[in-house]
Amino acid sequence: MRLFLLLAAWLATATLAQAAPPLEAYGKLPGVEFMALSPRGERIAMVVRHGGTQSLLVATSNAVAETQVSLGSQNLRRVFWAGDDHVVMLGSASINAPALGFPRQEWMGAGVLNLKTGKALVIFDKSRTMLGAVFGWYGAAEVDGRWYAYVGGVTYEQVMPTFNPRPIQPNLYRVDLDTGEAVQISQAGAGDSDWAVNAQGEVVARSAFDTHGEVFQVRAGAKGGAVLHSARNKEGVNAIEILGLGRRADTVLLSEEGASGRILRELPVSGGAGEALSQGDNTAYALRDPISHLVIGMVSDSGAKIEMYDPALQKRVEMARRAFRTKRSYIASADSGMTHMLVHTEGAGDSGTYWNIDIAAKSAKPIGFEYPAVHDADVGESRMFAYKAADGLPLEGALTLPGGRPAKGLPLVILPHGGPIVPGDQPGFDWIAQAFASRGYAVLQPNYRGTLGYGEDFRRAAQGEWGRKMQTDLSDGVAALAAEGLIDPKRVCIVGASYGGYAALAGVTLQKDIYRCAVSVAPVTDLPKFIIWVNVRQQGDSRARRFWTELVGASSGPGAADISPARQADKAQAPILLIHGADDTVVPIEQSKTMERALKSAGKPVQMVTLKGEDHWLSDEPSRIALLNAAVAFVEKHNPPD
Repeated sequence: MRLFLLLAAWLATATLAQAAPPLEAYGKLPGVEFMALSPRGERIAMVVRHGGTQSLLVATSNAVAETQVSLGSQNLRRVFWAGDDHVVMLGSASINAPALGFPRQEWMGAGVLNLKTGKALVIFDKSRTMLGAVFGWYGAAEVDGRWYAYVGGVTYEQVMPTFNPRPIQPNLYRVDLDTGEAVQISQAGAGDSDWAVNAQGEVVARSAFDTHGEVFQVRAGAKGGAVLHSARNKEGVNAIEILGLGRRADTVLLSEEGASGRILRELPVSGGAGEALSQGDNTAYALRDPISHLVIGMVSDSGAKIEMYDPALQKRVEMARRAFRTKRSYIASADSGMTHMLVHTEGAGDSGTYWNIDIAAKSAKPIGFEYPAVHDADVGESRMFAYKAADGLPLEGALTLPGGRPAKGLPLVILPHGGPIVPGDQPGFDWIAQAFASRGYAVLQPNYRGTLGYGEDFRRAAQGEWGRKMQTDLSDGVAALAAEGLIDPKRVCIVGASYGGYAALAGVTLQKDIYRCAVSVAPVTDLPKFIIWVNVRQQGDSRARRFWTELVGASSGPGAADISPARQADKAQAPILLIHGADDTVVPIEQSKTMERALKSAGKPVQMVTLKGEDHWLSDEPSRIALLNAAVAFVEKHNPPD
């Protein structure tokens, strides 16, 4: 069976003409996802979904299928390689373990498939002493002919309930990828820890953050070792994290967030100040060689710029991206030497495509389609829309327009992103935005102040502005679109998830006469109660306190209550739809239930949809489809597109 035949069959089903795809076409999980090249470029691993089934598919580089394994309903997060014969799958599940003293939380698991033997295992799954979860992945290495994974692990003894509960402190374990045998090779420091492991399986450096002493520290080696770097949270350093090796095997790459912004610093293990590889770009990340683990390039400007340190590699990257200038693209995976790459594109006439790039052959072949039932002609135009906030701050957002309708006097959906301090939305294919656009709505995804990708001053502009200027940044976008005649300001609804869900509720409680309805997914609704919940789960971690103090201005008291929609429910002036996953471990469903009770008590119109078994990220396909059906029907009822 050739992979191309499978993909061609999907395309054939997508060519049947219809006025607009059903909402299910947008709500389905991607038809292909997590594509990864083996280090030498000989194989491609991916997750494929078709006809309600989900499988791991491994094919040769010329797209001949080798292995297919059913994955059931696992919530996958990542697929990658350990060498050329082991495929690693990371997934997560919402776990409730009261017997161990844990509230419900999301735990990560790691499965490994050996393509030579056909055998699979789940790391720590058969252990009698270890929790069956991994707390951090720190790479894989071949040692004396055997492949090992380096992961954070926790023993049952560490988590047995005591009268003096302490935060979990995973230690570093070396796990045989064929037998599952695990050996502890480094102990955690006085708090959260990370490790850098080289291609020979040696621990080059480790970091730790003492949540009580509020000290970050980086040391050489697996134990003992010289202090390479140290800083205090009280002095304005929010985070120091080891990201792995630097450009040389005797260096490590640190991410440091502090008063001067985010710095990616290459630090010599022998000591010294090191060199900043990136400074001021809070979206920058490193590209690594899959064999040596060394940094070979830097991606910056929200993915727009790629700088390779080897001129030959730079030329290959530029060749690969040249064919996709009119679309948003990124390198999903590459072999060692970057002679073969997998490039993902989306944008005008493209609902998400993976391309197999062969530099020597100068060829680019499409090998995977994320939303095969969404035809090219059904992908609405998406572009950036620039405007200014009321205080003059330059802003922009991704604007998606419905196809087949003049861009004049359109009904509008405001769709703010979650986070809130995350990289901003860009033109491309957003499944929720495109679903609304297919029903005749313009959709604006504003990159409000605090959004990453616009510099440190822009991020800091959000301090103390949660529910205040972060909120009016959204309605200022409505006014700007109306001033250009693109939308009808009397026909606007607001839809959002997580922080976006909070913003949707704030838009119809803290603000007046802007939105005709609000759809709020997994929102924070009562800030004082939520912050207490977070602090209990984080066991007083000072980083959580700093986050809320900076954004809200105060973690409790009248300030937080004044910007809590649940405490302002009597001011709601538009119908509200609440949607929440029952197993959400990031924002508990009680936050939506609190809002529902408050609105009903105030006599305000409200509906609530509970997604059974769903997490914060809408990982299950039935939940995504249910969300779209409910949200679009609600908006169409209260803000008809025609």
